[in-house]
Amino acid sequence: MSLSASTRHVEKVKGSHLFKIMGYQLEKDVEKGKFLESVTFIVGGYDWSIGFYPNGDTKAEFDQASIFLHLKSKGHSVKAQPSFIILNENGNPISERTPRVHTFSKENEGYGFSSFMKKTTLQSFAKEDCLAIQCTVSVFKAFPVEHVFPVVVPPPDIQQLTHLLEAGYGADATFEVKGQTFNAHMCILAMRSKVFRAQFFGPLKEKSGTVIKIEDMEAQVFKSLLYFIYSETVPEFEDINEHEKKHNMAQHLLVAADRYDLERLKIMCENREYLVW
Repeated sequence: MSLSASTRHVEKVKGSHLFKIMGYQLEKDVEKGKFLESVTFIVGGYDWSIGFYPNGDTKAEFDQASIFLHLKSKGHSVKAQPSFIILNENGNPISERTPRVHTFSKENEGYGFSSFMKKTTLQSFAKEDCLAIQCTVSVFKAFPVEHVFPVVVPPPDIQQLTHLLEAGYGADATFEVKGQTFNAHMCILAMRSKVFRAQFFGPLKEKSGTVIKIEDMEAQVFKSLLYFIYSETVPEFEDINEHEKKHNMAQHLLVAADRYDLERLKIMCENREYLVW
């Protein structure tokens, strides 16, 4: 299975600028549509300034002051959100207004409030004839989409367990079936079959080093049972040519699957067409 992916990353960069208007009594008498501008400051790699209209811009109501954030960097389109905060003489916020996120561009380089606040209210906030306005700017920077090249995930290699069975590395259980000896691993058997789990780790568990004799089962059937436990598949019975004998082997394997409570193997044996032989 191959996978591909791409990632779009957006980062929010914040910065603030404090604009103090000293001698507010004199400054507030500028004519309507005229504004007081802060110095240029940088947030998110772009230049900005605050434009404050003591008597409102041309669209403001007669008793309202206006305020706008201006993008000073030319030739850019920037998504940002300003927040305008009036501070008291101790630097604590008194009032705050935040418009929606806006895309600043050549055609829309200013954004804020035509009707920001009543002029009389602002006058009451100007302590010692100083009005302090803090503008916090959140700039949303989108980075180029990154392409993740296809990754091929290999299928699970459960066959490694069959190699372990065939090589006998670390085997700690020995079975004798009709004169043939089979070595296996108690942990794997116990993991796959609760019957083996009880036999190896239950109250009546087999003593270490004991050869476990399996009665009433053909050696080839037990070999196939072990193969299934390690691989989730049933091997071909290559030395059995007649269909009827293969059918009988499937019946014996079904009995063995029931004996060791291997439900999936039972279903496979009952549906002989599923078996590969």
